[in-house]
Amino acid sequence: MKPPVLTVGIKELKNQLSRYIREVVLGNRVLVRDRNKIVAELRPPELDFASDDKVPLRALEEAQKGGLRMPARTKRKGIYKIDIVNLPEGTALKLLSEDRDE
Repeated sequence: MKPPVLTVGIKELKNQLSRYIREVVLGNRVLVRDRNKIVAELRPPELDFASDDKVPLRALEEAQKGGLRMPARTKRKGIYKIDIVNLPEGTALKLLSEDRDE
């Protein structure tokens, strides 16, 4: 069964924002109207990861309940370092040709 879809005008949304956020937390979608035209949608996030540290949300929820222990991690921005190489055009083709004895 799909969760209900609510519609609300901008003025009412502004005045009752907490109420509509609670509806979204319950899994409902809220369509926002401006002069009877849908201009926005509020819905629960569909991402399975916390945006700040790439940890699955379900894992974070279980850790908060005490059912899972999160690993200790060091803070790092990325796993892979990308080195940019600026070589003259045709270098790769030349090296491949030399390697293949062409």
